[in-house]
Amino acid sequence: MLADLMDMDLDQAILDRHSVRQYTERKIEGDTLRKLQEEIDEINSESGMDIRLFLDEPRAFSGFMLKATTGFKNAVNYFSIIGPESDTLSMDAGYYGERLVLFAQKLGLNTCWAMMANRKDVSGTMKEGYRNVINISVGYGENQGKPHKSKPIEKFGEMDGAPEWFVKGVECAMLAPTGLNKQGFRFERDGGRVRIVSGGSTLSQIDAGIARFHFEYGAGKENFSWMD
Repeated sequence: MLADLMDMDLDQAILDRHSVRQYTERKIEGDTLRKLQEEIDEINSESGMDIRLFLDEPRAFSGFMLKATTGFKNAVNYFSIIGPESDTLSMDAGYYGERLVLFAQKLGLNTCWAMMANRKDVSGTMKEGYRNVINISVGYGENQGKPHKSKPIEKFGEMDGAPEWFVKGVECAMLAPTGLNKQGFRFERDGGRVRIVSGGSTLSQIDAGIARFHFEYGAGKENFSWMD
């Protein structure tokens, strides 16, 4: 089964990936762990982030209120999405975190973005000027989660007369996970340039970064450029 999932392309990973909060006790190890760490190292090298993987560490998801309100179970493995403080850190956390989430899906793992998880455990080991934006649980799920309803495509951008690459980008972004499934983002286009518009909160910016990764993949980087 794992071998089949390893051949899954990113298109399929985007379709299959849903939030999963309940995990089995199966450990992340061997070739799967090696590939996961290699991807983390590559992302950190490319981006300047300091994303880390914690294994068999229950404290981030152990709070009574967290379990009671979110339903996490056996969430003892997680990514800490850490990066250098900047105006774009929250969006960067969403962008690179989603890249890692989809890679994990291709390895047969399940994930869940967790804004409420305890982020204090790593605070004493971070570089000066770095911040832990959010944690993402990862492991072998008891189930594969389930999809959520999406807003109509017209809510995400002007579709009349839009080029095919823009439509494909928006369609891919519609599959992006967002906090409380709010999908509070929109794309504006000026010729071959695109801007993503969202709220100003940390969560909104994380969501925008996740949607940005999806849009970029769906539209194709060669077809457009981002506006500041």
